[in-house]
Amino acid sequence: MYQMNVKLRLIINFILFQTSWFSALFFQDGALIIIAVAIFLMGLLVQSRPISLFIVACLLPLSLLFEFIAISTGVVSYEATFVPTWLVGLWVALLLTFNDSFRFMLSLQWWKVALAFAVFGPLSYIAGARFGALTISESMIHYWVLFGVMWATYAALARYIYQAAVIKFQQQ
Repeated sequence: MYQMNVKLRLIINFILFQTSWFSALFFQDGALIIIAVAIFLMGLLVQSRPISLFIVACLLPLSLLFEFIAISTGVVSYEATFVPTWLVGLWVALLLTFNDSFRFMLSLQWWKVALAFAVFGPLSYIAGARFGALTISESMIHYWVLFGVMWATYAALARYIYQAAVIKFQQQ
């Protein structure tokens, strides 16, 4: 069986996530097919399917809770009444990067991961708001404080779950 070059697999994983992100940014619900195809391809190409599936199974509920908190507190809003389907797909695509193109980030010290998520997580939502994918209802200072803390907390939990998954599946 053909073994794909590691660098090529990581690049493809990164490109597929970026394709999902930009299609969600520009098309929201119209991006569902693109996101679904990207998720399918990412699932085929992941380094370790058991680890990636474990990460998605553990972190998708946490990710959706994160979105629910952001929506229910009024920090962000979407046209949908709850978390939009395209956003669920985008979370799955992001989670499928954790053991591949994003693995380096999650191997850093927890505070570095938390700091990176606290900066880049809120920035991605600001980009989404500028393209009309969502609305940020708070002042920018309030938004940055709330979302920065939320993303830093999410990062610490995600890093812990990712590392636990790696240990669990390496022992098998």
